[in-house]
Amino acid sequence: MSSRKGKKTVVLITKITLFVLIFSMLCGCIQSNEGQKVQERNETHASVSPSKKLPLTKRVVNWLLFEAENGNMPMEYLADMDDPTGNNYIDLDDIIDRLYASEKEDFPRSELEIIRFSSDGRTIALSRYTHMIDYSAIFIYDLSTYKKLYEFNIPDREYVVISPDLSKCVYTNNGDFFQYNVQGKVTQKLSISNYTGSEESIGYSVFSPDSSKLCIEDNGTLFIFDLMVNKEVQRITVTKAMQVYQWLYNNKIVYRSYDDEKWYVLNLNDGKKRMLAEFSENPVLTLDNHRVAYLNSKGEMQQRDIQTGLPIKYSNLFHRIGYNVSPTQWVQTTTDLMKYRKSIPAQKIIASSTLPDQAGNSYAARNIMDGDTSTAWCEGVKGDGIGEWIKIDFGSVQELKGFELINGLAKSSNAFQANNRVKRMKLEFSNGQTMMVDNDFLSNEFPDGAVHTSFVKITIEAVDKGSKYHDTCMSEIRFF
Repeated sequence: MSSRKGKKTVVLITKITLFVLIFSMLCGCIQSNEGQKVQERNETHASVSPSKKLPLTKRVVNWLLFEAENGNMPMEYLADMDDPTGNNYIDLDDIIDRLYASEKEDFPRSELEIIRFSSDGRTIALSRYTHMIDYSAIFIYDLSTYKKLYEFNIPDREYVVISPDLSKCVYTNNGDFFQYNVQGKVTQKLSISNYTGSEESIGYSVFSPDSSKLCIEDNGTLFIFDLMVNKEVQRITVTKAMQVYQWLYNNKIVYRSYDDEKWYVLNLNDGKKRMLAEFSENPVLTLDNHRVAYLNSKGEMQQRDIQTGLPIKYSNLFHRIGYNVSPTQWVQTTTDLMKYRKSIPAQKIIASSTLPDQAGNSYAARNIMDGDTSTAWCEGVKGDGIGEWIKIDFGSVQELKGFELINGLAKSSNAFQANNRVKRMKLEFSNGQTMMVDNDFLSNEFPDGAVHTSFVKITIEAVDKGSKYHDTCMSEIRFF
């Protein structure tokens, strides 16, 4: 009996042990599966975790450099050709002023003028011109840091051309051609003994996009010089009456033929040409040959996608307000150039009267600083609005050096001509100062220096009358 009990006990212990073992294995499997699920959840969470963020890619802005003139005073400005509001433009004087102040130069600001931007928009070349010196000083500035990177002098300012990356300068002196390496500070006489053209031709020459070659045109022949090895490497006769304008990527030259008044692209690799278009004036292409800006037969600036032939709309602000404009250089860059356009914001804007809304258009006081040149404040009294005013309150005392005014109703050329524009205005400031301003220019600096004020009250004193309406309007004002 005790023996059977012992056997039963052994069997029971064995079963219990087996059961515990199986249970442990099952628990282990369950824990393993749960652990795997937790790990999978963690891995899934990790795969979308923002802990490793990729750097944001800066937007490349398609700036176009313009020369403009409205009968009063010429100006140069950059315009964002993808901006629908028309407010993303920069007067080059703002850029030059900022760079000049940053370096605390010891000569008058008025002696500085632009030569060109680098093709990537990171640097700019300025020259100093004055009758007091017998040479031309050239400065290269970093547009991100405002710092002057290089400064050098050349003996002859009249015939000079600088490369797209601003690393080389080619100029003439006493009939000889020289290149100056900006970074290496080395001057080298060019071996162009086969060239029989005049010194003036250097002023119409163009660099290759990589700045390694130079194309000089003389009497219809293109002379291609390799600046790295200092010798002529190619010569192509095209047509006698021509002018070279640009050297694009893929080794192509843009030129104008005066024989038929058409524009062509010449492939330097095979010597073949194709007509670009029958532009009236001044086509300027992006270096990648994707976009062109040009003047049409009416003198209006337009841009087009070269690949599709389709027009690209943009806000042609300066033409709308009576400026004749001409494109000179594309600047496609990620550099923040708008920082040069200082603007002091308003906290409150009120007006003595406002034209009632019409056909969905608002003429409220706030429009004068809303960053959109297609909207405007228009006074709302009967007649021309003489004596009506608008007051811009900054909320605290600010230092104002001047203002920039987009006059009239600038939403279209017709609207600008049809409505009154301000001809003379009275400015009143919180410090008690007043001044009368004849609005002849887009940008107006205060003649007696900066004004410290918490508000500006602008009163209409005289107007240029519109062809159809008596409403006096101002589209956009900026204080700097």
